[in-house]
Amino acid sequence: MDNLRFEIDPTPEETRRACSAIAQACLPPSRGNAILFGMYTAVGIAAYFLTPATRPVTFLIGLVAVAATALLLQAEGRSRLRRLQVEDAHARERHFVELSPEGVRAWCSHVDARYPWKDFFKVVENSEFYLFLRPSGNGSAIPKRLLDDVTETELRERIRAWSPDSGTGLARELANSSTQPSNERRS
Repeated sequence: MDNLRFEIDPTPEETRRACSAIAQACLPPSRGNAILFGMYTAVGIAAYFLTPATRPVTFLIGLVAVAATALLLQAEGRSRLRRLQVEDAHARERHFVELSPEGVRAWCSHVDARYPWKDFFKVVENSEFYLFLRPSGNGSAIPKRLLDDVTETELRERIRAWSPDSGTGLARELANSSTQPSNERRS
């Protein structure tokens, strides 16, 4: 099998979505909701035991304060991330990804990274990307918008042949060769 090479000119916001998809696929589920529930419980217990005369008002003020703090911290984090992304010229830079029997090579004008297949723990696809994931939480992404049917079939074959997980993270393919069109009649 020959190497498969992709030239990626990211569309606006595509790099951010690819990074987010890689992080989401690598990271364990967030415990943010459990932490918020714990904070609300602590506020309720504190209001009950420390302010018996004003329990309902104290509890309500505490809930609003915890919710406002959480929302403001999220907004501030998103703002900082957006600022970094706007200032990062590399996010819009043309780059390349090449798959070979040896591994995955990703490069641009100033970086050339080569990873053997054993460095990846899985390859997954979502609605927008094929994601090549490493345990460290980074990896490479190939946008599906670059693929025609033939190239996508070749990519899937190589992932199954070369990736450590043999492509178990790929979406199922439709079996379209075994069905007849509905307007055909059988004799």
